[in-house]
Amino acid sequence: MKQPFHLFYSSLSLSLFTPFCWAESTPEILKTIQLQAETLTESSRQTTALTKFSHDILDIPFSRSLLSKDFIQQQDVQRIDDALAQVSGVYHQTNYGGGFWDNYSFRGFSTDPNIGAQIIRNGLSVNRGLSAPRDMVNIESLDFLKGPTAALYGRGETGGLLNINTKQPKWEPQSEINLRANSLEKYRASFEHTGPINNNIAYRFAIAHEDNQSFRDHVSSERWFFSPQLTWKISDQTQFDFDSEFTQQRGTFDRGISSYQKQFVMQTETFSGEPNDGQHLQKDNFYQLRLSHQYNDAWKINNVLSFKDAQLRGFSSEPRKIQSDAQTLERQRRYRDNKSDDVLFQTEFLGTVQQDRAKHEILVSSEVGRLDYRQLQLRRNHSSSVPNTIDIYTPVYGQYLPALPLFINTEEKQGYFALNLQDQIFLNDQWSVLMGARFDHVTQDFQNKLTHTTSKRDFNQTSPRLGLNYRINDFWSWYANYGHSFALNSGMDRYGEVFDPEKGKSYEIGSKYQINPQSLLSIALFKMLKENVLTTDPTDSNYQVTAGEVSSKGIEIDLASQLNDQFSLRANYSYTDAQVEKDLILSKGGRLSNVPKHSGSLSANYEWVLANANKMGLGATAIYVGKRSGHSTDNGFNLPEYTLVNLNAYYAPSEQLRYQLNINNLLDKTYYVASYNELWIQPGDPLNASLALQWKF
Repeated sequence: MKQPFHLFYSSLSLSLFTPFCWAESTPEILKTIQLQAETLTESSRQTTALTKFSHDILDIPFSRSLLSKDFIQQQDVQRIDDALAQVSGVYHQTNYGGGFWDNYSFRGFSTDPNIGAQIIRNGLSVNRGLSAPRDMVNIESLDFLKGPTAALYGRGETGGLLNINTKQPKWEPQSEINLRANSLEKYRASFEHTGPINNNIAYRFAIAHEDNQSFRDHVSSERWFFSPQLTWKISDQTQFDFDSEFTQQRGTFDRGISSYQKQFVMQTETFSGEPNDGQHLQKDNFYQLRLSHQYNDAWKINNVLSFKDAQLRGFSSEPRKIQSDAQTLERQRRYRDNKSDDVLFQTEFLGTVQQDRAKHEILVSSEVGRLDYRQLQLRRNHSSSVPNTIDIYTPVYGQYLPALPLFINTEEKQGYFALNLQDQIFLNDQWSVLMGARFDHVTQDFQNKLTHTTSKRDFNQTSPRLGLNYRINDFWSWYANYGHSFALNSGMDRYGEVFDPEKGKSYEIGSKYQINPQSLLSIALFKMLKENVLTTDPTDSNYQVTAGEVSSKGIEIDLASQLNDQFSLRANYSYTDAQVEKDLILSKGGRLSNVPKHSGSLSANYEWVLANANKMGLGATAIYVGKRSGHSTDNGFNLPEYTLVNLNAYYAPSEQLRYQLNINNLLDKTYYVASYNELWIQPGDPLNASLALQWKF
């Protein structure tokens, strides 16, 4: 790293702050009545990631949706994409060639489509640069945090982000094998084991392998995942953790199907790419070191050092235009070799102080890091001298593999430092106020080696966050919040300068009602505005400018209910109106792509306890997604609405053994998950079934 003083300053600043916290105070300055430690837990009723302190969800002035380990298993979730329909206000976006990273929008706003969605891990920022899709063998639960989180986690979307809660080493020996087969010739096996080395050290490792075919012709993928972990209890107050994840994936780069004159004319299984291009190779390696120390019953410090490197490379032939005969598709051939390296150090200092009139929960944190991102791309479009076409009805492959000239060669370096302050004040059992602000200093250095152009700029951004919570009684609370966000724009304008960052504001009011100890009903109304959005430069369409402004407003309703020991119900509904407010090319009121105005889902599960403690369960899920704009510029091309019905059943003859059957898209509906434009459309899977076996020992 070229800025070691940031790392030194980050650590030193908190070290210098520490003595003031331990210093004895006279009664006239501060009357300390109680010092209380906080435990970190994540459940449907408890949350930590939204404030860094563990609380009942009714005491937090923000909204979130948690998908538990049991729910993930019941729904047969194999990718984060599979879970999105179960969460209000979260929508599919294109996942780059058929699944090379996770991508979705929160409340209508999405991140850079060339990198993927913003994700945090166990309440810590980790996802900068390229990332492979997360493997479920390491995931305990999925925590969708709604609203602006920039005051806690830095650069990100105004609508929210996903926090992945991972599995950790345990002090009891446990092993688990999972096997799964799907009727679309998708096969998966995983093994995980955890246990103690001695009284102070525990370990866990997991390995998973997938061999996936597809209902689409010539499309397949293979994936390996390996994750070693270690926990060392150095003392009763100090703990060290090491986490790592290694992913390697090979897969067909698949843009999906294409439409003609905004009509769906292709069979959903037809592949318009080129099998002879081979498969893309994706690698993603992640390492994290965590050191936490509990000074006393109220104060603790967390230190985290993360490394991440990722790469994506391979050839592809992709749709570019359907000719006037309505069947000849022109293609562009590309070779990508993109790479990112990220290092991040974080320190968090947390404490709770009880005074006569209020209880304070204080967070002071700092962050320093560096991201290097390289994009190398070769590309050639169809032309009369170098033809590259295919018939969309009767494709013949292997005819066009033209040589490729250099098209993109850029390097981007980001150095960042942040300081974060937050205080949630509990005035009494009913009222609490959260105030927070984060200051970020980011240096963005962008180099276009093709044009021999370099631009470097420093950005300073302050992101405030304010929340107010009123707990009417033990079952019901109201809240309101306001916050800012920002995110860097990658690239250069026609003058060779890097862009101003996107900036957003969010307003939200909501309520939560606890129907019974296992049931929660929540409602949220929100409005968001984002400026400095990239749009086409009207002077030269080969460039972009930060002249765009977009907005989103809507309502979300979520119900998670355990009606009795046997019957559980989950439901959600979203209304999202996301549109263009200002643009040099697009019309005001244009819809943001892949965001339906109306969507919702309903899931029910019933469980029987049989003789000898055997268990059996049956469940059903209905998913509705409304009509959406299917083009990034809302040119009138729409993805149609769809309704899916899924069934699940399981039988557990013992605590160690479980069989599960899932039937997806029971009515065999043709539907389209997401699209970038009318030529790159991702169709959903037809009727399929999967059978899974779980063995614990």
